[in-house]
Amino acid sequence: MRFETRYDTWLVTLLAAVGLILFGLPLALYSTLAAHGLPIWPLLPGPAIFVLVLFATLPQYYEVREEGLYIRQGWKKTLLSYSAICELRVWNSALSAAVFSTHRLMVTAVPGGQFVIAVAEQERFLAEIARRSPQLEESSSGLKARGGSPVLC
Repeated sequence: MRFETRYDTWLVTLLAAVGLILFGLPLALYSTLAAHGLPIWPLLPGPAIFVLVLFATLPQYYEVREEGLYIRQGWKKTLLSYSAICELRVWNSALSAAVFSTHRLMVTAVPGGQFVIAVAEQERFLAEIARRSPQLEESSSGLKARGGSPVLC
């Protein structure tokens, strides 16, 4: 079962505005710089980095498969077995992350590490993971391992 990524409109709008500035500035200044014999190349790293970051983070989606939870975030593809998942904690934050939403889940798996994801249908997603992961129980902040910390899971 595939779950789409949640995108916050304000964050996508902000990123689009930054992209317009990064691409528009070199175009707007090109004729002025060329007329004065100045190089334009110092303005090009910004757009190049912006494009690389987008390619590194898109597409994003999450699949609940028979063999485990599949996380796709740009070039990074991860398959976590359900038995390795120790915690799925709701994490609403405006801090930077590779997802385009402030409504996130922190997935902790041992082995596997931690992943920040943003699922459009968060409640349904948590229910599907809980159904496949008997070691997890519902908590006020999502799902966590029964009677233990995620570090010791």
